[in-house]
Amino acid sequence: MVARKTLIFFTNSDFGQANVVLSTAYELLRQNKHNIHIASWAPLQPRLEKLSQQAQDENPSESIPPITYHNLASFPGFIEFAKKNGNRKKADIPHPPGSRGAERISMLAVRFLSAWGPEAHLALLNWAADLTKELDPALVVVDPHLVPIHDMARKLKRKYAVLSPCTLAEGLLSEQPWLAAYWKYPAFATGFPYPLPWSYMLENYYTKRTIENAAYDPKVKEINDARRAQGLHEPLGSFTPWVKDVPHICPSLPEIDLPLEWPSNVHNCGPIMLPSTPIEENDPDLLAWLEKRPTVLMALGTHFEAYAATVREQAVGLRVLLDARPDIQVLWKLKPEESSEGDGKETLNTILGDELESGRVRIESWLKPDPVAILRSGHVVCAIHHGGANSYFEATWAGIPQVILSMWYDTFDYATRIEHLGIGVYGNRDAGRNCVVDNENYQAPLMVDGQEFGDALLRTVGRVKGDQKADAMSKRAAELGEVCRNSGGRTKAAKIITDLCFE
Repeated sequence: MVARKTLIFFTNSDFGQANVVLSTAYELLRQNKHNIHIASWAPLQPRLEKLSQQAQDENPSESIPPITYHNLASFPGFIEFAKKNGNRKKADIPHPPGSRGAERISMLAVRFLSAWGPEAHLALLNWAADLTKELDPALVVVDPHLVPIHDMARKLKRKYAVLSPCTLAEGLLSEQPWLAAYWKYPAFATGFPYPLPWSYMLENYYTKRTIENAAYDPKVKEINDARRAQGLHEPLGSFTPWVKDVPHICPSLPEIDLPLEWPSNVHNCGPIMLPSTPIEENDPDLLAWLEKRPTVLMALGTHFEAYAATVREQAVGLRVLLDARPDIQVLWKLKPEESSEGDGKETLNTILGDELESGRVRIESWLKPDPVAILRSGHVVCAIHHGGANSYFEATWAGIPQVILSMWYDTFDYATRIEHLGIGVYGNRDAGRNCVVDNENYQAPLMVDGQEFGDALLRTVGRVKGDQKADAMSKRAAELGEVCRNSGGRTKAAKIITDLCFE
C-alpha cells in the first residue's frame, strides 16, 4: 500500500480566491491518498469543516481524514497588522479603466504590498516556514495573492505549485513573441478590445508602464530591502504572476482566454468548481419563482458595495430591459453601501416599485444556493456580474451569456474576454471611461449609466424573443460551457497535485 502524502495549501479566505482551493481539496479528499492541511484566515474554517464532512458522508465505506486547519492569524504581529489594515472601505475600491485609473491602480498595488510591511511580511514568512518544516509536506500549494508565502517556499527551496483563481494571461503577455504585449494585447485593467486597436496603443503603453511603476515605490523598496537581507532576491510574487519552472494550475482554457502561447508549466484545467447542491434541495421557494419566467441574474461579487447613485443606474438599466421584454424577470443580489442604503431603497421603489411588488424583480442580500446551481437551473438567460474571475468562470462553465459591469483591476480584462469570445457584452465601457473622479477626496466614481447598461442587456437577451444576434450569443455561450464542463476542472487540478506529490 502506497504511503499517504502530506500537502499544505496556503490561501486567502475570500470566496472568490479560495474556491479553487476548496474545489481541489474536495477532490483530493475523495481520492483519500493525502493528509491535507490548509492555512488560511478564520472565515474559511467552517467551510473546511463542512467540506470534510461532505466528503465523508458521500463515501461512508471509507474513513477519510478531515482537512487540518491552520490559522494564518497565528503569526507574531498579526494584531498590529490587523489594526493597520482594518479600516478599508470596500465601496471605494472601484476605479476607472485605462489611463484615468492607472495611477489609482498603481497606488492600490503599493497599498496591497505595503499592507504587510517588512515586519509582518517576514513574520508571516517565518511562521509559515516553521509550519512547513514541522509538517514536511510533499508539496506546498500557494495562493498567488499571499506574497510572503511565495518567499517562504523559495527560501526553503520546497517543491511548490501555484494554484490561481485567475487566468495567467497577464503574467504571460511579456513572454509573447514580437513584443506583442505593447501592440497586440490590452494592458491590465484597460478593458480595451482584443486585438488592440492602433488608436489605443499610446494609452495602452502609458497604462502598462504606470501600473508597473508600483514596483519602484519606496514602500515596496523597503520590503525588498528586508527580503534581500534574508537572501531573497527574486521579485515579489505579485510582480511575477508567472514563474518559470514552477507549476501553475489555473481555471482557464485556451478556448475561453485570449490567444496566447502557453508555457509547458502552465496547466489550464478549465473552471475549477465545487459541486453544488441542487437548487430544489436548499431553496425550493426560489426554484418555484425561477420557473415562472426566463430570468436575468445580477450578482456583483462579495466585495462590491453599491452607493445609491450606482443602484439607481443599475435599476434604470433593468427598467429598460423589463419594459422591452415583459416575458423576463430579474433576480438581484444586492449589497448596498451602508451609509446610502436608505436612499438606494427609495430609488428602487421609485424605478422598480411595481415589479418589486408583483415579484417580477426579486432582490436578495444573500442567495442560499450556490450561483452555479442557479445558473444551471435551466431558467437563467443572462448573468450580470462585476467581471471577477470566479464569476466569469462560473458563468462560462454554466454556458450563460454575460453582461459585465467592470469596477476594478482585472474585471476590465474579463469584459474584454466575453466580447472577444462572443459570449457577452461589456455593460459599462463608456460610463467607466467617462466617469468623474475626485482624486483629492476619493470616493468610488459612478461607473454605470442606466441606458448603456440597458442596451447591453437587450443586446444579450434580445430586444424581442427570437432575436437572431442574441440567440447566436446564447448558442456560442452554450458551446463554450460544454467545453468547460468536459475539461476536467477540479479533477484535473487534483490529479496534477497528486502527481507532483508522488513523483
